[in-house]
Amino acid sequence: MMSKMIETITFTVPLSFEAHEIAQQCGKQSSPKKFKQVYLNTLAVYAVDSYLRCMGFETDWPVSDSRNPLMLKLMDVADLHVKQIGKIECCPVLPDADACEISYDAWGDRIGYVAVQFDQSLRQATLLGFTRKVAKQVPLDEMNSLEDLLIYMNRIKQLKPINLMNWFDEVFDAGWQVIDELLNPKQFQFRSFRSNNALPIDRGHKIDLGMQLAEHSVALIVSLPPEPELEVKIEIAVHPMGNQTYLPPGLKLMLINESEELLYQVESRKADNVIKFEFTPDLRELFSINIVLGDANIRQSFRL
Repeated sequence: MMSKMIETITFTVPLSFEAHEIAQQCGKQSSPKKFKQVYLNTLAVYAVDSYLRCMGFETDWPVSDSRNPLMLKLMDVADLHVKQIGKIECCPVLPDADACEISYDAWGDRIGYVAVQFDQSLRQATLLGFTRKVAKQVPLDEMNSLEDLLIYMNRIKQLKPINLMNWFDEVFDAGWQVIDELLNPKQFQFRSFRSNNALPIDRGHKIDLGMQLAEHSVALIVSLPPEPELEVKIEIAVHPMGNQTYLPPGLKLMLINESEELLYQVESRKADNVIKFEFTPDLRELFSINIVLGDANIRQSFRL
């Protein structure tokens, strides 16, 4: 019955004192009859929140219905708001259950449903998989993998182009960090744009290509000149992260225009610690950057 789930990748989160304290507080805000339901829902959201933040997504649990005292009294919800993406429902699964139950209150306004199974002692929670299917029950052996969840969420995010002109006003999109937060000095060695010793405007974003990268992580770096000009030259680069010195061989960095034409491509070799290119788009031009390794393909769209 569980053969498919055994073969897929799961993610286990320790349920710390902090997790149980949050669950206790949320449970007290509901009716006594709903205490157990809210308690388990909260632990499930805690586990999914921990996982998504580990995977580089920005969450906002406090604004979710699952932290709203009125909603907890009226509804059976375990939602988690993910910035730039939407709400995901975190469905608690008891230790011996073979199906994920989805509350009717969560049948709308969700991008998907994650099954979170607890151990008997409630000391840890394991994310088993996710589904986009809206039903009262979904068998666990019909759930999609966590890797599919990450790919799906990244695709949703990619549909929203980033307006690079906002960067000149110091308005940066969620998830785009200063370079020092992502890379160590040895990994970040280029500063192409200089004007009167001014540094470029640059931000980086962690890219997760799922199992294709194994223990590797890479960062997509976008650099603009210090000031907006009639022609804005943009530099796009990919760097290794963490303790990695080199990029995995065969990693492709692609530039795609609005008509889905490949304009430029660079591919990492055996000992490359960066791949990059420069180009000058037209004002208001929409373009996409694809990072490809094997079957994995992550896209981010931009507009100047």
